[in-house]
Amino acid sequence: MIKVGIVGIGSIAEDYIDMFSKGLINGAELSALASRNQERLSEISGKYALKDTRLFTTLDEMIAGDTVDAVLITTPHALHPSMAMKAMEKDKHMMIEKPLGIRIGEVEEMVAAAAGKPHLTAGVMFNNRSSDIYNFVKRRMEGSSMGELRRVVWQVTNQYRTYDYYERSTWRGSYETEGGGVLINQAIHQLDTLLWMTDLPQSVTAFTKEGFHRPLTAENDVMIQMFYPNGASGQFMTSTHESPGTNRFELSFSKGQIVIEDDSAVKITTLTLDEEDFARTMKGAFPEVPHAVERVNFPKLPNKELQRRLLNNFIQTILGKEEIICPLKEGMKSVRMLNATYLSAWQEKKIPLDFDAKVYDQAYEKKIQKK
Repeated sequence: MIKVGIVGIGSIAEDYIDMFSKGLINGAELSALASRNQERLSEISGKYALKDTRLFTTLDEMIAGDTVDAVLITTPHALHPSMAMKAMEKDKHMMIEKPLGIRIGEVEEMVAAAAGKPHLTAGVMFNNRSSDIYNFVKRRMEGSSMGELRRVVWQVTNQYRTYDYYERSTWRGSYETEGGGVLINQAIHQLDTLLWMTDLPQSVTAFTKEGFHRPLTAENDVMIQMFYPNGASGQFMTSTHESPGTNRFELSFSKGQIVIEDDSAVKITTLTLDEEDFARTMKGAFPEVPHAVERVNFPKLPNKELQRRLLNNFIQTILGKEEIICPLKEGMKSVRMLNATYLSAWQEKKIPLDFDAKVYDQAYEKKIQKK
């Protein structure tokens, strides 16, 4: 039985505590909780009848002995790298809530440290990586039937948030306390999924609006233009102020197209031959490439089910029975993409994805000093 401790007892952590209390995480037990908020710890302990779960005020206390074998890190974004480093120093497995951190430099240091301890299991909570629909799409892309990527477009504007959402938690929507706005919080699952499908682009140009019709100082409206090494291009658009919003993910290839809508419906168009071969040989100005269409629908799974799958995978990986779904090296990509996007928006220019981490650190410090 793997002994698990959770540090940071917010709403996400409570979802995980509920799963443990209901026996939904196989091969593990919730042996400890850590939080500076003692009142919250007592409340949670009583609510879920955690008689055998030890309570600590700090992560250091929780990982000092053998109370836990693994740690779930659910604290604010900026604390993730330092807490992960502490867990590794004590030889604890770790699952980190998204994102891995807010600055790519410290995240890369953390990932490098984890690579030096291959006996430890380390993963990131990116929900879509455990979903049936996105795994189905990923498998279809990995075959040869779709050809070369030409364009990717994801419009995910169904991340609606109210004024109250930002006003009752003052740390939300701040570059200083959250590391950003909609891109680092609400839409990061989609951003990670896009990078999982296409890998990192070569460069980006981004436009953001900060505090657009909402009481926050970070961005809540984003448009990213992406440029890939093979000449493909892409767009990623998101916001928290549109209703009704749209969730449409479109991937175009030389041999067809895949469209995913509302995380539940997939339409796959497969051309009978490569588009450019058709264009070179077919006579006529406006013919349509012959094609076949396949439609597949999936149940729209709640986040809690996707989270349960990830946590079970984490435990089974520790036990040597599975491989981690989203390792740290994969989770690191979204942080580099986030930083490149913010740099582009702040400096109003195209940013290569191999930018120097120190350049972002300097720009970030300058940004938060203007608050």
